Amino acid sequence: MPEPLRIGILCDGPLFQRWQGDSIRKVLAVPGVELVVVVVNDKPARSEPGAMRKLLRYPWRLALYLRYRQRNKPKAYAPVDLSTDLAGVPRVLCRTTRSGSGEQFGAEDLTSIRLHRPDVLLRFGFNILKGDILELPRYGVWSYHHGDEEKYRGQPPGFWEIMEDEAVVGAVLQRLTERLDAGYVLRKGWFGIIGHSLEETMDRVLTGSAGWAAQVCQELVMGRAKAAVGTLSTTKAPVRKYPSNGTFLRYLLKRNENLLRFRQRSTKQREEWNIGVLYQPIRSLLDDRPNLNVRWLPSPSPGQYRASPFGYMADQQLNVLYEKFDHATGRGEISRLRPKRDNVLKRSRTLLADDQHRSYPFVVEHEGTVYLVPEHTGTGRVELYRMDTRNSATEHVRTLLNEPLFSPTLFQHEGRWWLFGTQAPLENEALYAYCAEQFEGPYTAHPQNPVKMDVRSARPGGTPFMSDGVLYRPAQDRRGARRIALMRVLELSPIAYREEWVKTIGPLKGSAWSLGLGTVSAVGDITLVDGLRSVQSKKTGSGSRRNAPAKTKAAIKPSRAEEHEEEEEDED
Repeated sequence: MPEPLRIGILCDGPLFQRWQGDSIRKVLAVPGVELVVVVVNDKPARSEPGAMRKLLRYPWRLALYLRYRQRNKPKAYAPVDLSTDLAGVPRVLCRTTRSGSGEQFGAEDLTSIRLHRPDVLLRFGFNILKGDILELPRYGVWSYHHGDEEKYRGQPPGFWEIMEDEAVVGAVLQRLTERLDAGYVLRKGWFGIIGHSLEETMDRVLTGSAGWAAQVCQELVMGRAKAAVGTLSTTKAPVRKYPSNGTFLRYLLKRNENLLRFRQRSTKQREEWNIGVLYQPIRSLLDDRPNLNVRWLPSPSPGQYRASPFGYMADQQLNVLYEKFDHATGRGEISRLRPKRDNVLKRSRTLLADDQHRSYPFVVEHEGTVYLVPEHTGTGRVELYRMDTRNSATEHVRTLLNEPLFSPTLFQHEGRWWLFGTQAPLENEALYAYCAEQFEGPYTAHPQNPVKMDVRSARPGGTPFMSDGVLYRPAQDRRGARRIALMRVLELSPIAYREEWVKTIGPLKGSAWSLGLGTVSAVGDITLVDGLRSVQSKKTGSGSRRNAPAKTKAAIKPSRAEEHEEEEEDED
């Protein structure tokens, strides 16, 4: 039987911030992990200074930020008591000494900690550590830094990113060295910034990254020792400091401007998506200068849009399933487009609709049958449907997963079936993977879920495809303008997942739908896309077709059989 992974915790006492408590509990829930020691900072008691001394020693140049931080804390900073979780675990009280900008453990304390033989020490207390403590555990001392260490070292997390109009804020789990925020990076991710709320931004970062220590522990338990090696950061970024009063006033002004723009966009503007056809295979998007001459469908009806197109061929004709969204109801349904007699891909029919939102009808063909896996998170499940033999309706097959997924994507790779998607509340950041030996399952969660955390490339954005024997995955880049990131899959197995960025596609400048690109999907040698534009809300009286682009033909001519087929049309 393998030896357990021996974990120690560095802390200031039984009270932790909520995100820290979540991280610790997730680590302790990993089978094969054993908590062997809790190292507590035995700070010397300080005498309470008098009122005059308090007044003179208070950092007045930081007063505005300190006051704001005291009154506007992220929910993830709420205190939690882990006394029960840590009960019965040996405790070592340690008193460190100053060493330049950091602190060191004395020889006697190091000996006491070493007696418990920790493989890993998780730092949730003390300050900047230096000296022998960093080399004492076999796999080092692990610590979180909430910021992209290549650009933002120091404090406070998230603040400087908003000040400098960044679209994302990074986070790392690192094995500490004596360089501040420049250790060996074990996990790294990026989260979307909410420009009008530092608190909401940091809640997203803190809760989203809390599980990384447990993920690395799980890899170590499974025998993947290289998981604790990491990549040494070579950052030369300056160390940020807490903002002065003048800087913080500028932050408040920027926050209010961001909030005003957010409200204006939500009340005066609305999104309008439309479907386009690119007459070349999806793998051509990997070219250095791919042809992006998209032929767009006619504009949707006022107050509606078409998005997330996925297609298949039936009777030698292109069929497109898509999300038909209605702004008035706030709901989407799954509809199908086929060519009409005028050769325009505009013959529409509703296939899946109810009182909840449906979208992203991912299409997969298996053993001669067309299946779809739509996004329908309101059910709390992922469902599999198939097109009937007449290609006129959908039939429910089975539940694939008893968890909701955003942008569910089903594909086969090297003999296994994979189901990818994201989950709330980080539906744009957290990618989850599930594996099965058979097409209809059962699907098992990947042990490293979420397998990546990155707002720039987590959420699926189309059809995975092969090129020169390599698997590529289209993903949605949710920073600002919507784009598609093409990711090269380096490792996909039941125990590991790695991918790397290749290039970003879109938005398609110069077209009528030039504000974003949300999906690229393959139908043989045709690629379907969807593009975004912004239109004014009905309240402003300009949500009509007056500014719509000219109609274009974007389909294959309908068959003779289809010309005589009678079916209800739902013109959108």
